[in-house]
Amino acid sequence: MFKNSVHKDYSLIAIGNRRWAWLETPLLTALVLGLCYWLHPADPLFLQGFPWPILAPLLLAVRYGFLQGACSAALLVLAALVLHRLGTPGYVQLPGSFIVGVLVSSMVVGEFRDLWGRRLERLQTANEYRQYRLDEFTRAYHVLRSSHERLEQRVAGSDTSLRSTLLLLRRQLQDKSEGDLLAQMAPSLLGVLGQYGSFNAAALFAVQDGEVQLQRPLAEVGEPGQVPADDLLLTLCLQRGEVVSVRDSYLETGREEQVSALQACIPLLSVDGQVLAVVAVHSMPFFAFNERTFTLLALLGGHMADLLQTPRQLLRPDDAEARRFSQQLRRARRDAAEHDLPGSLAFVELPADSEKLQKLLVESQRGLDLQVLVPRANGGEGLLVLMPLTDQDGSRGYRQRLDRMVQERFENASTLSELGVVVHNFEIRQQQSDSALADFLYKECGLNDQQVAI
Repeated sequence: MFKNSVHKDYSLIAIGNRRWAWLETPLLTALVLGLCYWLHPADPLFLQGFPWPILAPLLLAVRYGFLQGACSAALLVLAALVLHRLGTPGYVQLPGSFIVGVLVSSMVVGEFRDLWGRRLERLQTANEYRQYRLDEFTRAYHVLRSSHERLEQRVAGSDTSLRSTLLLLRRQLQDKSEGDLLAQMAPSLLGVLGQYGSFNAAALFAVQDGEVQLQRPLAEVGEPGQVPADDLLLTLCLQRGEVVSVRDSYLETGREEQVSALQACIPLLSVDGQVLAVVAVHSMPFFAFNERTFTLLALLGGHMADLLQTPRQLLRPDDAEARRFSQQLRRARRDAAEHDLPGSLAFVELPADSEKLQKLLVESQRGLDLQVLVPRANGGEGLLVLMPLTDQDGSRGYRQRLDRMVQERFENASTLSELGVVVHNFEIRQQQSDSALADFLYKECGLNDQQVAI
């Protein structure tokens, strides 16, 4: 596992070929014996003086270890026995000290070499493991660095939040002339979706009578290719009314089939369930191909469809009516049910002679918030505030901001409670029944279904 590292250009120990070792052992021993015999034929083992033939087993023991050194020493002992049997002068008596010395020296050197060889092998294994981990860390570091650079580019190129993006689209719709709003807004819509989805190549097509108009895309990003009318992702997108990707197509037909040229398909689905357009994504980065991105794109597509279906006069904040409020309330409930993105409702019971307070509440309205002034069944008026994409923490922050504004505007009060104002709060959550919202609106707040429909 550790021997194939691209960065490994070292070795703590020399790796010898065992076949060459067994060939080299008799050859080197024979060469040394022949050389000694040529230099001193009368005493080829140099019993008188320094025993030079012992260099052969010592060198082999140092290079290859105990076994090769012992074999070479055994060959020297065999040579001494042959000379003794032949009655060579000086070898009439068996040289016992020479034999013992050669064997002991070779075994000591060979054992020493094997001991340090095993230690070096353990160090080599540990070093290779560390190199393996370093290679893994290096690859992970470069992936992280690349992702971080992409994230920096994405953040640097996007200085707007989701709320401000939707508010900007609403303002652009107000400025468009009469006619096909989808065709006029298509480049802006696809640009926003491409910004959040990091599309490399995508196209936006209109949908009429349940059929995608593939003849001419309303807007394009990059260089998208042709999309066949029977493309599986387009079919699944229209059937399900939700974002689908190649993963869904694999689950539908099996991984072994080439089912679509697209990577994802995003519908512009209104709160009434009508698909106005679809975005066919041909290419997007791998890091953006995740459930969180698709959830965000589905959310954006739904809000865009609602904006396109909203009558022109209701797009202006100062003309907001109960019908528009009810429509946006249904959208907030759908976001919570399908994407687990909570919203908040607040009902402010206004006291008599509350003109100054009403002005304060109007000034506190944020970009996507909706406010509608409604009469109560038991008398008096109240202000119903819808805060999309806002959880309980955001609702509490909104209440604290109102208290600060009251403290700045009113000399005799520092909070809404001190002005006699009662605020009812309700969080729109996932898996929430209609009865809970109905109890809040119709019982707790004293409204009716003609004022706010759910």
